[in-house]
Amino acid sequence: MAKHALLSASSAHRWMNCPPSARLTADAKDEGSDFARQGTDAHSLCEHKLKAALGMQTEDPTENLDYYDEEMEQCAEEYASFVLEQVEKVREHCTDPIVLIEQRLDFLSTFQKALALAIAWSLLTVRWQLSILSMGWAFW
Repeated sequence: MAKHALLSASSAHRWMNCPPSARLTADAKDEGSDFARQGTDAHSLCEHKLKAALGMQTEDPTENLDYYDEEMEQCAEEYASFVLEQVEKVREHCTDPIVLIEQRLDFLSTFQKALALAIAWSLLTVRWQLSILSMGWAFW
C-alpha cells in the first residue's frame, strides 16, 4: 500500500475526534484491506481514463486490476468526463489551465503546521484558483 498522509481523509473520523491518535498510529503497520486494494484499482483506472481523455501517454491497467468490473469502468469513465467538463468551464476564463493528475500535496504551511498531507487525483489550477477533483470509491 502507498504511504498514507498523517491526517488522511480516510482516518479523519479518528483524528478529528481524538487528535493525538494521528501521531499514536503513525508508525502502525498498514496492512491494507480488500476495500483499500479495490479503491487503489479504481484510482488507477481513473488515472488512466483521465490521461487518455487529455491525450496524455498512459498504459491501460485493466489486465492488472484484481477488482476491475463494469461498475468500475463506468465510474472511471464518468470521473474522466466530469474532470473534462470542469476543464472546459475553466477554459471560458483561462486559455491555459494546468491539469495535474495524482499529485501529492503538502498543506503544512497553509494549515499552520497541522501536517495535513493529501493525495489529490486531479488538480485544476487557474491563476488564483485551485480545484481538487477527487474520485471516491466505497461500498455501501
